[in-house]
Amino acid sequence: MSKKLQNAVTHILLTSLSIVLIGLIIFNLASDIIRKEIEQVQLISLQQTRDGFENYIKQLNQAAIQMEKVPDFEKWIDNPSAHKLNQFDRIAFTQLLVRVQASISYLDNVLLFDPEAKVHYSSQPTMDEVHQDYTSLLEEFSGMNVDHAFLTKVINGSSTYVYIRRLPVFRGDPSSLLLFHVNSKLFYDYLGITNKDEANRATSFIMDQNGLPIGKGTFAGIEEITHTLAQDRELTALHADESHTLYKDGLLITCVSSSVTGWIFGIVVPDEQFLSKINSFRNITLLILIIAVALSILAVFISNHWFFRGWSKLVRLIDEPFGSKLSAKPSNEFERIYSHVSQLKHRLHEIIPEAKDAYLRKVLENGVRIKEDWVEKLDLQLHEEADYCGFAIEIDYYNQLKETYSEWDLFYFEYGIACVVREVLTDQGMAVKLNDGKLIGIAGSSEQGETPFREQLNGWMLTIHEFISEHFPITVTIGVSQPRKGTKCLHISASEAMEILKQKFSLGTNKVLYYEDLSTVQGLSFSFDESRRIEQDLIHSIRSRNMDEALLALNRLRILAPEGEYQKLQHLLLDLTLSVYREIGAALTEPLESPSLSELLRFTTMDEWLDWLQHHCAEHLIQRLTDEYHTQMKQAANHLRDYISEHILQDIRLEDCCKALGIPVSVAKQAIKELYETTYAELLLNLRIEKSKQWLLETDFSVDEIAKRLYYSNAQSFTRTFKKATGVPPGQYRKLYHI
Repeated sequence: MSKKLQNAVTHILLTSLSIVLIGLIIFNLASDIIRKEIEQVQLISLQQTRDGFENYIKQLNQAAIQMEKVPDFEKWIDNPSAHKLNQFDRIAFTQLLVRVQASISYLDNVLLFDPEAKVHYSSQPTMDEVHQDYTSLLEEFSGMNVDHAFLTKVINGSSTYVYIRRLPVFRGDPSSLLLFHVNSKLFYDYLGITNKDEANRATSFIMDQNGLPIGKGTFAGIEEITHTLAQDRELTALHADESHTLYKDGLLITCVSSSVTGWIFGIVVPDEQFLSKINSFRNITLLILIIAVALSILAVFISNHWFFRGWSKLVRLIDEPFGSKLSAKPSNEFERIYSHVSQLKHRLHEIIPEAKDAYLRKVLENGVRIKEDWVEKLDLQLHEEADYCGFAIEIDYYNQLKETYSEWDLFYFEYGIACVVREVLTDQGMAVKLNDGKLIGIAGSSEQGETPFREQLNGWMLTIHEFISEHFPITVTIGVSQPRKGTKCLHISASEAMEILKQKFSLGTNKVLYYEDLSTVQGLSFSFDESRRIEQDLIHSIRSRNMDEALLALNRLRILAPEGEYQKLQHLLLDLTLSVYREIGAALTEPLESPSLSELLRFTTMDEWLDWLQHHCAEHLIQRLTDEYHTQMKQAANHLRDYISEHILQDIRLEDCCKALGIPVSVAKQAIKELYETTYAELLLNLRIEKSKQWLLETDFSVDEIAKRLYYSNAQSFTRTFKKATGVPPGQYRKLYHI
């Protein structure tokens, strides 16, 4: 399969998977939101339904209580022997039951029954037949040992709903039973059940204490739902007026309990009703995925078919004699490919420079893990017993060069350095580019003996370094590893070269550094006490806003640098920078953002560090302190001026102003001097003169009164001061400028 087709198939699959993933996430979120909204609506509807049924039961109980107050009924209760009434009393008693039935909706019959005397009276003329139907219900109620109950039973093929109440209510020995035969229309109206069997619509139900549905209507599967709910421990333990919601088999079921009836009121909503549109969205998303996968499989199949056909023909053309095709003119695309392959056939054993670079880079990073003739592959005149060294070259100040030169310029610099290495080393070594202006390579000699090789290596490195310094607009630092033998240590030599290259941080740039010298450098140590003194001096100079002293402290760091290895020196500079920002930041009112470690660790030389510390640390912080100092001085001076203006009629002193404003006297004097270039006495005098001008122009105050208000000893003293400040006496000033 071609690369373009692979990318196209990958993009199709990734796009499809992304669409499906986003669609499923939206589907889940939307489903949860819709369920919660429906649950709230269901809960409100159930509470209303429950309240309606409870009110209806209360009406039945109230009717029974009101019935007890009727004289005929009281007489009937008090005299059990008179329960067998004559014809006239029977008619009157029946009319009483008829009135009770008429006062309450959804009642088909009201029956009064005496279990001992086996006497019963009904509001319906067909009382005898009805009494036979109620026999099973009365027997069930007598075994329940309760005062009242709502019973349901299938009688003659239809559901019968009866509410039974023992009478009298407020006596300890109730002897009669009052039956209310409730019409099933009560449940249809209260539960909103229709006569249509629509299993995909929401329906309400009532479940009694035994887990059986009451007034179930025609909803398919309601018995199974109530049976499942009856086994739910959380639902059976539901307290009065609490709610419970569960999701089962694609049905959203919400239930509430009743404290009056002990029933569970519920609403069942199928997914097809409230998730129909969102399910369509999900199905469309899955369909998109199926179509995308099918297209991808089809594209792969077609591509592979074309690929194998073309490959077989290409193999056939290559296998034919070379000369037979030279005279023939290419007639199609594959014959043209064959002509190109024929021209390159004799050069297949040569590795292109890019492949050599990639192989050498892999060898120097990971070492030689398989014994093979790697020297021959790289076309180097080295053997297993020859001495070799790894070396690394880094362009100095590479990050700063990025601001001056373009990416192509830097690429050509790196390419030019690689060419110089190749010309100097010839077949004794080579170098490959890494990144960020770094190259790594290997140099070896076929001569025996470590000393001749070391002298030859020094000559190579110096030649490369001097040539780049003279002919390139850049400088480089070269790191050289220890001499070694054997291919197993190639990656170690490369690591040593990169390690010594880092030492330019303290030793400086534009040099050739050898790994043998690293032990000497690591043996040296610098005084940490001196570094701490430099740190404190730098912080003090920044606080004093003295850039000259800050530069002196930074120059002491430059002198200290060659005495330590780069890891310790870099750690010291990091600590110094963070300490400076921490100490200076504590003195600022506005928060100070410290530099990130990644920004600081990109510095590879001491010059880069010192340049950053000077311009981005010291100068920046001094400017921040200076700006904040001027702001504070300006605020203090303005507060003083405003306070003096407000209390100009008082004999106010500078100490009084500072105490009231919470400003040190020295700060107040300095603020007045810097902002107004005067003293407190002169500022007070100027404000009093301004106030006297205002009074002269806007009021009828006399000169004596103005002098007295401004705490002058007499009018003459005020007049002299005013004339000295304005050039004219107060009276003349009023005549000249008064409107």
